[in-house]
Amino acid sequence: MGISKQIKRAVLAMLMTALAFSIIFSSNVEAAGTKTGYVDIKSGVLNVRSGPGGSYKVIATLKNNTKLTIYSQTKNGWSETRVNNKKGYVSTGYLRFYSQMSNQEAKRITDRAIGTMDKLSYERSYTRKQIHSVLATSYTASYIDALIKYDMWPTGKKDKYGNPLYEWIATDFPAFRIWGFDWYAQDAPKPPTVTYYTKNGAQYLNVYQNSEDDMYEYEQKLFLIKQYSKSSWKIYSYQW
Repeated sequence: MGISKQIKRAVLAMLMTALAFSIIFSSNVEAAGTKTGYVDIKSGVLNVRSGPGGSYKVIATLKNNTKLTIYSQTKNGWSETRVNNKKGYVSTGYLRFYSQMSNQEAKRITDRAIGTMDKLSYERSYTRKQIHSVLATSYTASYIDALIKYDMWPTGKKDKYGNPLYEWIATDFPAFRIWGFDWYAQDAPKPPTVTYYTKNGAQYLNVYQNSEDDMYEYEQKLFLIKQYSKSSWKIYSYQW
């Protein structure tokens, strides 16, 4: 009889321990439906680990742009996936997740951001601080610095506080001045292509379009980022 009670107590203790570990693990996992993610790294490879943490064993490595099925995500920034039919975890911060955005919404976002640059008149000059103040709501600081460097020049004059003044360079080929997109394909072969995705809590919007006129044929590529849900969309790169 005494042995039977000891066995029952041992079994009960094991069950309670298992339940405790189950609760701890489940509390670290956010409910998430299966979705598709893509590896997004600038160089090297992304480690796949046996558990949701940097101390777990590396069981595989992945190249940039590898497509993954994500089964769940933990609160501490790890995504569960399968590699070679084995469960593994990758850092969520190195994954991008694509979603749909309508051309109408993309047009609204890009028109607003591009239009901010029109507040800088060709008829007057500005200090570097003034230029940043005007454009800061729609452009990153690094983009504004590049704009000043390549599309504006110092007038040789200063304001009353001794700050150098800058004005637009008169040119048909600006490096960072953005002219906009032909959303209704009135002159371009087709409307812009819109790509929208999220990565590491930030939202990204890429807009591409092949354009042509009587003299030139060129491709525009515009890249915007929204760092937080309540922040504004900002242009961080432009190519043409």
